[in-house]
Amino acid sequence: MHVFEMVAIIVVCSLIAGIINNAIKAKKNSPTAMDDETARKIDQLVERIEVLERVVTDDQHSLRNEIDKL
Repeated sequence: MHVFEMVAIIVVCSLIAGIINNAIKAKKNSPTAMDDETARKIDQLVERIEVLERVVTDDQHSLRNEIDKL
């Protein structure tokens, strides 16, 4: 292997390593839209669970009356 080929290989490897390093840093630091969407869905689920807890812990008699009214 000639000296110039070795230098070319070292330069290419350095460039590839730099590109990979920058991509990893960008991926770590960038907030994603999925985070906001996930937080919104979690909030909706918490609200639904609270409603279900109220229904379950409500007195069965009043629940039957409400169902009968419908």
